[in-house]
Amino acid sequence: MLEKTPKATCLLCKSKYTGTGMTRHLQSCLPKSLKNQRKSQRLKPQPFFHILVKGYYSPGYWLHLKVASSAKLEVLDQFLRDIWLECCGHLSAFSYEGTDLAMGRKLEDVFTPGMELLHEYDFGTTTELLVKVLGEYEGPMEKNKPVEILSRNEAPEILCDVCGKAPAVQICTECQWEGGGWLCQSCAESHECSKEMFLPVVNSPRTGVCGYTG
Repeated sequence: MLEKTPKATCLLCKSKYTGTGMTRHLQSCLPKSLKNQRKSQRLKPQPFFHILVKGYYSPGYWLHLKVASSAKLEVLDQFLRDIWLECCGHLSAFSYEGTDLAMGRKLEDVFTPGMELLHEYDFGTTTELLVKVLGEYEGPMEKNKPVEILSRNEAPEILCDVCGKAPAVQICTECQWEGGGWLCQSCAESHECSKEMFLPVVNSPRTGVCGYTG
């Protein structure tokens, strides 16, 4: 499986960076953006955290988020389910240094800049996410929107395991067990396994897992 990673867009200034570059960029762009927003006074400032969420074993999938400090962990959990994870109503958990955290706890009572947490979804075919708290700020947030996206990775272009030329659009979950299974449209049509074993390639660290279709 060969993979090409395109640059992502900062939603604050529309600049494009790689994953590592985006983290560095936002640590300067976010404060600058907040300074400009304060001049407009359109929304009441409130404390929030800047967090980075990425696949623990697939770091090419990542999200930079603004999350209201007053939000509960269950709010962040639901956001991650909606954008990346939900397939069959599995259980999930946040943990810090091996200890599970109650979903009803507020971020302001848990998060501190620099800390890293683990998020797990589905304790059978588990998708693990690393949650990094990059900073704490005060600024405007949209009403009734406790989580806002600052940037998200563009879908990596994963080449077909069979022809090695065209982008994969389907995953054969049977062949995945042997380290393959990424298929372009043409190779998927002639693939010997049952089409019932196919899952679509989606922009998520849960792509190809359980019944996840994005």
